[in-house]
Amino acid sequence: MSLFLLFLLSLLPLSLSSPIERELLLQIKASLDPDNRFLSSWTPYSDPCSTGSFDGVACNGQGRVVNISLQGKGLSGQIPPALGGLKSLTGLYLHFNALSGEIPKEIVSLSQLTDLYLNVNNLSGEIPLHIGNLTNLQG
Repeated sequence: MSLFLLFLLSLLPLSLSSPIERELLLQIKASLDPDNRFLSSWTPYSDPCSTGSFDGVACNGQGRVVNISLQGKGLSGQIPPALGGLKSLTGLYLHFNALSGEIPKEIVSLSQLTDLYLNVNNLSGEIPLHIGNLTNLQG
């Protein structure tokens, strides 16, 4: 019996994302892709950490979102403040899109961020004041 239980447990996914992070990702999708043309795999009924769902999203072993790679996807919305809620994010790749508006000040709360690529967009406004406090950012 215990061998069977162990077998069943091995079939469970190693990491399930938190419902809070899934909701944050859906808010991010609504802002980055308001016409739902490019992020159709991002649905309320799928797990961002499962293979094949939430295209461009990668998670760590604890089920936390650590990477969003959406470069060159044709996104035309704005970068949302909800990004600041993804506290384990280490990589954000939004370059080569048509994003507009300002970089939200909430981005400075991403203390684990090592890679931030926002170039080749239509961003305007000032760079958030305390972005220099993100000491893990690589130059």
